[in-house]
Amino acid sequence: MITIIGCGPVGSYLGCLLSDKGINNTIIEEHKDIGRPEQCTGLISRNMEDIIPKDWVQKAIQNKVNGAVISCGKESFEVVAKEPKAYVFDRALFDQAIAEKAKDKGSRVLLGHKYLSHNISERGLKIGLKTGNKSVYHQSSVLVGADGPCSKVAKNSGLYGERRFWIGSQAILRAKKPFFEKDKVYVYLDKRYSDGFFAWVVPINEEKAKAGLASLSNPAEHLKRFLNDRFGRSGSDFAVEGRYGGLIPIYKRMPLQNEQKNIFLAGDAALQCKAISGGGVLNGMLAAKELSNAVSSGDFDYEKRLGKIRNNLWMHSLIRNKLNSMDDRRKGHLLNDLNNYNVKKVLEEKGDMDFPKKFVFNLLLSKPGLIKYLL
Repeated sequence: MITIIGCGPVGSYLGCLLSDKGINNTIIEEHKDIGRPEQCTGLISRNMEDIIPKDWVQKAIQNKVNGAVISCGKESFEVVAKEPKAYVFDRALFDQAIAEKAKDKGSRVLLGHKYLSHNISERGLKIGLKTGNKSVYHQSSVLVGADGPCSKVAKNSGLYGERRFWIGSQAILRAKKPFFEKDKVYVYLDKRYSDGFFAWVVPINEEKAKAGLASLSNPAEHLKRFLNDRFGRSGSDFAVEGRYGGLIPIYKRMPLQNEQKNIFLAGDAALQCKAISGGGVLNGMLAAKELSNAVSSGDFDYEKRLGKIRNNLWMHSLIRNKLNSMDDRRKGHLLNDLNNYNVKKVLEEKGDMDFPKKFVFNLLLSKPGLIKYLL
């Protein structure tokens, strides 16, 4: 029996994979309503279609985007592909759809059950849960923490380590005079809006967008400044229909399984988030696939299977650190240098928000002068 803590997309997808292999599994979720409260922008690339069929989550799609406008100060850079590159999802519906698929395949899903602790004995794992005012226990052979960036499974297993987070803050806006186009996402690299990350506008439709940012500190103050600068006065130029936030874990290589090989971490609990964009769904799902293979093979060598994922996340971290080392003037120079026909052609044809390795070499070939930003 495999017990998964967390019914987000990574935990539910792991349940799907295990059920497909005939392995009994139970997914434990603290909340009674999957995906609530929403804590994510919901922008996921079409690479997702290489992992799960699109029809699993078709009803959760809010918008499709095929372009991006990146700016800093007065400089900006725009790239537009001929077809959609990413989907904007209602993350609650997205999470619910994958959880429903896990149930259909045979996973047992327990909602409203809060994970408290676990004990390891010769009989396996005794997992303590709380539902309502009642304490219950669940017996299992393997425990997987897919319970978010502040993973209690990681804390109780000695796998938590030293973690750092960006703090995300986002508003759902209805703009009276939208400056955005529905099929583009907008990224703002100005230090005025974030220390260590960036601000964004992700359209839901022609008038409505998710506008937010992540920062190492003062996210509420940064968000107020960003909304005032970009949208005008609240109530006069735009209306806020909702606010939410969450933590984005900063990736670092760390142990993701215990010595006994019966406790594992995946997704945000394993810090498997891209440092360039903060997205964690796709890499978390890829890690879930490796974990399911490790369990089904009987070797339980999960970490040995994570090489490609870790290399990809390392490259994201390298690029993020380079961007964070630049002041706004330097970022403006970079955007100006990217405004080049050959560069745009490479990005339009090969650009990938998940796997920079696929296009960075071609990008440098198209304009060798860009190497100065990596040195």
